[in-house]
Amino acid sequence: MASPKTVWYLSVLLVFCSRLEKQDCLETPNVTSEESPTDGSQVPSREKREVTATIYEKVGEVEFDVYNISLEIIHYLKLHVKSVTYPILISSVLNVTDINITTECSSDPSGFRCRCEDQYSWSCDQCSSNVSCDEIVDGKTCGCLNDYPSDGKFCQPITNLTACSSPTTTAEPSTTYGEIIEIELDMTDISATLIDVLRASVNGLTYPVLISKVLSVTEVNFTTACYPNSTCRCEDQYGWSCDQCLSYGSCDNITDDSCGCIKAIPPYGPFCQPITNLTACPIPSPTPAKKYTESSTTTTTPSSTTSIPTTKQSIASSATPTTPSENTLNLQFTMDITFESIFNDVNSAMFKDINQTIVDIYKRNMRGFISAKLNRLKSGSVIADFTVITTIVDNVEIAKAKADIVSTLGEKYNIKFICLNDAIFGNGQVNEKVVVYCKPDEMGQKTAICRGNGSFSNRVDNCVLKEIDKLFSISQALVGTGLPVFLERLRNSTFDLLGRIVASPATISTVVNILKNVANVSRSTPINKPLMTNFLETAGVLTSNGSKASWDVLNSNLSKSESSAFLGTVETLSNFLTDDFFDIETPSIFLNKTTVNNLLNLNSSVLIDIPASEASFNSITIITFDSLDNVLPARNSSSLNNSVNTINGKVVLVKVNGTIKNVTFSFDVLNKALANPQCVFWNFNLFDGLGGWDDKGCELQSEKNGTVTCHCNHLTSFSILMSPSIPAVLRVALEFITYIGVGISMGCLVVCLIIEMLVWNAVTGNNTSYMRHVSIVNIAVSLLIADIWFIIGAAISDNEKKDLPACSTATFFIHFFYLALFFWMFVSGLLLLYRTVMVFSHMSKPAMLAFSFSLGYGAPLIIAVITIAVTAPGKQYIRDNDGVCWLNWTESKALLAFVIPALTIVVINLLILIVVLFKMLRRGVGDVTQPDERNALVVIARCLAILTPFFGTTWGLGVGTMTTPNNLGIHIVFAIFNSLQGLFILVFGTLLDKKIREALTGRSQVSSNRTRSTSAATSSSGGLGFFRIRRRNVFNVSAAPTSSTTGGS
Repeated sequence: MASPKTVWYLSVLLVFCSRLEKQDCLETPNVTSEESPTDGSQVPSREKREVTATIYEKVGEVEFDVYNISLEIIHYLKLHVKSVTYPILISSVLNVTDINITTECSSDPSGFRCRCEDQYSWSCDQCSSNVSCDEIVDGKTCGCLNDYPSDGKFCQPITNLTACSSPTTTAEPSTTYGEIIEIELDMTDISATLIDVLRASVNGLTYPVLISKVLSVTEVNFTTACYPNSTCRCEDQYGWSCDQCLSYGSCDNITDDSCGCIKAIPPYGPFCQPITNLTACPIPSPTPAKKYTESSTTTTTPSSTTSIPTTKQSIASSATPTTPSENTLNLQFTMDITFESIFNDVNSAMFKDINQTIVDIYKRNMRGFISAKLNRLKSGSVIADFTVITTIVDNVEIAKAKADIVSTLGEKYNIKFICLNDAIFGNGQVNEKVVVYCKPDEMGQKTAICRGNGSFSNRVDNCVLKEIDKLFSISQALVGTGLPVFLERLRNSTFDLLGRIVASPATISTVVNILKNVANVSRSTPINKPLMTNFLETAGVLTSNGSKASWDVLNSNLSKSESSAFLGTVETLSNFLTDDFFDIETPSIFLNKTTVNNLLNLNSSVLIDIPASEASFNSITIITFDSLDNVLPARNSSSLNNSVNTINGKVVLVKVNGTIKNVTFSFDVLNKALANPQCVFWNFNLFDGLGGWDDKGCELQSEKNGTVTCHCNHLTSFSILMSPSIPAVLRVALEFITYIGVGISMGCLVVCLIIEMLVWNAVTGNNTSYMRHVSIVNIAVSLLIADIWFIIGAAISDNEKKDLPACSTATFFIHFFYLALFFWMFVSGLLLLYRTVMVFSHMSKPAMLAFSFSLGYGAPLIIAVITIAVTAPGKQYIRDNDGVCWLNWTESKALLAFVIPALTIVVINLLILIVVLFKMLRRGVGDVTQPDERNALVVIARCLAILTPFFGTTWGLGVGTMTTPNNLGIHIVFAIFNSLQGLFILVFGTLLDKKIREALTGRSQVSSNRTRSTSAATSSSGGLGFFRIRRRNVFNVSAAPTSSTTGGS
């Protein structure tokens, strides 16, 4: 059985050329469908363009071929079409006013049938010529045909059908229309060979080429080829018009009326024309120049494109070439010489030299060059103001010309760049305002000023995506009937362009203006669930985490408040929702329109309690924003530039169709490290309409268990502001203690490493001593590098605009090297256990080194990499709530990847100490190891006994600063302990080792057994010995030492 075919007939009202003076909609007369003004007037001619807002109606038939679907789906489509609400907005000038299904063609066991829908029929001549499968009614119609209509016409309204004409009447011959279309193919990074293949393919076609029953291609000609070197050549029998040859520059000889090659790609067409259509060059006449002002240039990378340019014209319209518009660039450069008024004498050698150089350089570098002129030289030192007129504005070409000016005149007139090689603005002179232009799919420009320190400041980005700008233009003429289609398109565009929208302050501002226009239209149009869903999904794009940096830029402009306007649009639409109840859940915004309920729990993050006595309204609308803190600044009524407060709860908007004077909100705190909660609402009138958080009518009821409860006597948008619990003065003192302490710690570590380098050969005479010093050196190196990254991370955190990738990098290395510190402590503990307990086992030095470095750096690397790999994709790697570059705790608990390994090593090392101490007290250190290794083991044991508890206590306090962030005492003690780590390593790991002190003081080392025994006894019982070992009369069964007579430590 063949697949069914369904044919739809659409009655479409096309409203176009509402302002005829702006659109040439009547320029092409070759329209095959009928059209007429709905007011019955005649179609105006081009001389009557002052007539405005004439509406035209078009009826078009659309055929859909639908294969391999069931009839049930076709019936569903029919019902869906009948339920559509009209009119449907297609664009600002086009509406669909009605859609009707007229014809259904399908196969069944009896054959192929084309049946008309209700109120539609086939005409009499179609019933006769195509064989009717039912009776002809009233001599003029039938409802079914046994075949697909041969003339391509389908069922018509029965009111439009007339009786059958006489059998001798023949169909009126159809009219054939011709249209010439130019098609442009943009093909980047291809070889010229492919163009030759395309040319040959076009020339080899057989015509006509049938596109459909009513459309065929009678001829295809390859007219123009544009190459990566920005030249465009015409094919045989085609040429450029004279004005294009002159405007763009000819790359061959110009005849009386044309040339075959030009030095540019025409941005707006037309392209090569048949030489028979070209006329002689007209006498030049002045045309108004399109003013274009620029103060500088940019450095960008040009793309190479081979293209066949596109334009379209009717065969009935003239093919007069369009002259490219002229752009006037006002440029300047500065010469560091003393100004003299004689410089402006146009006949002076200097003036002529500079003027001629400008003309030569810009003519050489700019494809659309028309003219250039030095206007004047002015003081400050000497500034050359000049004008360049061109048909093509290209940042790269201007930048190249600018660089050539400096290289040509720089040495003679002391011209030089101060700002160099900026990624966006390129090079610049002091106080020069540099302008760069946006990407091809954007509108606007970027500007910056070159400062004397060699950097660009006052950076302004006004680039707006063209798609968003187009939607803004449509929104300005938006009406209520067009909201469904417009909001759907807006939602799709913002989702498709999400990454680029949130990164562009200017584009965000434009989207806010679009939403404001939508809000204005909503005042006369009920907003149902589908409309509100599209609106909230669009709004959610603007509140995403990636938009925070852009909103910070917008909020820094205190002359207007885009963030306040954004929230206002949501509040406006919430006032005009339809009467039905519904929920809408988007990734970042949740809406609940429901009946009155005394207790409303919103996503377990906000609890609203309305007393029964206040429930005098029928419905309540609640909108909860997960991330509106990215949008709204934390300024409150007491301070416009408040940098202390933070929005620390979700923002909730509440609307009722009545009045309420008693409502309680309970907010879950987002960052528990903050304190001092304030119950606030967004007051649009604060700061002369700029907007800010206000506590009028709201008061704090309680704060406990991470929940803040507020009571308010009115409704609007609410949240809570919180600030650090530690006063600013004490925070400064803590930072001072931390930085000074870390500096001292780093100095001690550097001294430790220098001492180890000086005494290395003297104190590493045996394997145990060697591995002890390897461990202490790597402990010192790990802590030193960790402290360096700690300072880098602190600097990143203190920056007003935190660099998240840099902060993540600093966090990774801090995490890795602090873990390495603990794992090398673990290596020391294992070495002590190995040399004390495993008396008869001897591992070679290379094997011990391989094991130590694998454990000391390999294990931390694995843990650090796994941590960032698991948490970074969800943006939960670092602490984002307080700006500190360290592992996240509140969302992902990434900090456990440091705390668990570190504290585990502390516990294991303490257990090792207990085992070793038990062994030593029971048998004596001399009984469990070689005599020349006793001192090394004693020092290792002492280091572990002191440093392990110290490091464990330090980072235990570090965990305490996060679990109880409001405890000032813990912060102070942690800062002190963290600052002393390097000092403790220097003292207990190096200076208290007698062997190191002897090597530093140059005392000779003796080699006799008696001397070594005396030294061991002194080390065991002297004032610097950590353990006092009780010797017993037992035989030493250890192997004889193989090291040199020099003692090891």
